[in-house]
Amino acid sequence: MTCARCGKESRARPEEALVVAVTQESEPVPPVQQRFTPVPALKVVALRPSDEQVRGAAAMARSEDPFAVPPGFCPKCIAARREGAESCASCGLVYANFSPEEQRPSEDLQAAWLSVLGRWDDRDAHDRLLSLAVGRGELAMAGRLYRIRLAQAPEDLYAQRGRDEVVRLASASPVAFAPAAPPGLSSRTQLVVAIIFFLFLLVSALLIFRQFRLTFGRP
Repeated sequence: MTCARCGKESRARPEEALVVAVTQESEPVPPVQQRFTPVPALKVVALRPSDEQVRGAAAMARSEDPFAVPPGFCPKCIAARREGAESCASCGLVYANFSPEEQRPSEDLQAAWLSVLGRWDDRDAHDRLLSLAVGRGELAMAGRLYRIRLAQAPEDLYAQRGRDEVVRLASASPVAFAPAAPPGLSSRTQLVVAIIFFLFLLVSALLIFRQFRLTFGRP
C-alpha cells in the first residue's frame, strides 16, 4: 500500500494504516510553558533635603543678614550677574540704582522665613510660609527668598519645591503674585485726589465768575 502523505509503500493493511494515521493526527501537542519574571515592587521614597542642606539653611538664619543676595547674582531677580555688566539682562535693573529696602519683605514674612530656615526639613513650615505670603500679597517676595536660597545651594530640594510652588500658586491666582502695595500708598492717593478735586472746583468757580461778569457786567 502506498502512503497518501509521503508516497512510500507500506506492507501494512489499509485498516492498520488508517488507525496509525488517525492516532498520529490526534496526539495532543504539549502546551508551551511561559516563564514570567517577577517585577519588583516600586518603592516610593519621599524627597527630603540632606542633613548638609538643613545645616546650611540654619546657618543662613544665624547669619548677619539672612536676606542678603550672594555675590554674582542680581540683587533684584537673583539671576546670574554677568561680569562687568552695569544692568541685569533678566529684569533690566541698573545695579547702581538698586535700593535694598525696596526688596525687603514685611516683618511678618521675615519672621516666618527665619522660622522656616531654622527647621528647613519641616514641609508644613514651608506650606505655612506660602499661605502667609498669599494672604499678604507677598508671593513674589516669597519666591525671591527661595531663589536666594537656591543661589546658595542650587541642589536644595526644598528650595526648588518652594520656588515651583510659588510659580504654581501664581499661575492659579495671578492676583496673589502681585507685589504688596507700599505702606501709606492709599493715603497719599487720597490726598492727591483731594488736591486735584479742590483745584478743579477752584478753576470752575473762577470760570463761572468770569462768565458771570461778562454776561451781567457793565459794558
